[in-house]
Amino acid sequence: MKAAVYVGPGSVELRDWPTPSAGPGELLLKVGGCGLCGSDIGKILSGELPPPVVFGHEVVGTVVEAGRGVPEFKEGDRLVVAHHVPCFTCHYCRRGSPSMCRAFKTVNLDPGGFAEYVRVPAPNVRHAAFRVPEALSDEAASFTEPLACCLRAVKRAKVEPGDTALVVGLGSIGCLFVQLLRRAGLSVLASDQDQRRLALGRSFGALSFMEPAALGEAVAEATEGRGVDTVVVTAGGGSVFSWATSLVRDGGVFHFFAGGEGESLPLGVLYRRELTLTATYSSSPAELGEAFDLLVRGAIVPDRLITHRLPLHRLADGVAMMVGREAVKVFMVPEGGAL
Repeated sequence: MKAAVYVGPGSVELRDWPTPSAGPGELLLKVGGCGLCGSDIGKILSGELPPPVVFGHEVVGTVVEAGRGVPEFKEGDRLVVAHHVPCFTCHYCRRGSPSMCRAFKTVNLDPGGFAEYVRVPAPNVRHAAFRVPEALSDEAASFTEPLACCLRAVKRAKVEPGDTALVVGLGSIGCLFVQLLRRAGLSVLASDQDQRRLALGRSFGALSFMEPAALGEAVAEATEGRGVDTVVVTAGGGSVFSWATSLVRDGGVFHFFAGGEGESLPLGVLYRRELTLTATYSSSPAELGEAFDLLVRGAIVPDRLITHRLPLHRLADGVAMMVGREAVKVFMVPEGGAL
């Protein structure tokens, strides 16, 4: 089969890759498409993993082979599948940190979703595979995993109805947060440096701003001068601290959904103002189920977030488009499947 293979820092090539087969309890999917995630881009550009590797974990595909002992699914079923599953029994799992489970990263799709076929391991079949209804597009279904991560972030930030939140960055993740926070009963302000993304954020219910001064005035007006209860950072990394600190209330929360370079927040500021820092690495199978249900019911609408649909041999172009902010979200499809 063909796959878009990471071959070195910043470099991916369309190459032949061994086609996997389904063992007991496993599934083989013919990939319909796979979303390009910021974490995929980070791995491709950083060179942190030794090549060759096939990335991609926001996968939708059709069952072409079901291994022995898989009663839940059959050939022809269209599924969305996720890449990691915890053990459910260790200290981390028992304490509500399944993505820190030591088994979490040991169970992976084979290979990643930037390929024509993927093998779904038995734990993923049992806990991280969902049959996609006809009315839900491949593109929308592929948001199950990123939406689940956002759901976990909202829980960890402990937001409350009536709160005010600031979302920094209006890429696909930022726009998912806007929808989730609005759904949770919050007023949402948002910041981005791109007018098109500001408009996209507004279409999902955020008051969005480019200029810091205008944002500061809006925050003061919306919160009677206190500052927002929660800042959700999806872009900008540590550089956000310098101005967002003035926009969050005493006792408020910074939630970091993505890493990045930048200055640190002085410990004295955390101490005196009782600020809380939270972060999200991934999600649990329970949140995957919640996210899938929201997508199926149309409670969260992600379709407008996919701006480009590209064949596997153009994965490098997709990376460049997202890094250059030309694309909000890229959906990679097998050769011949792009529009």
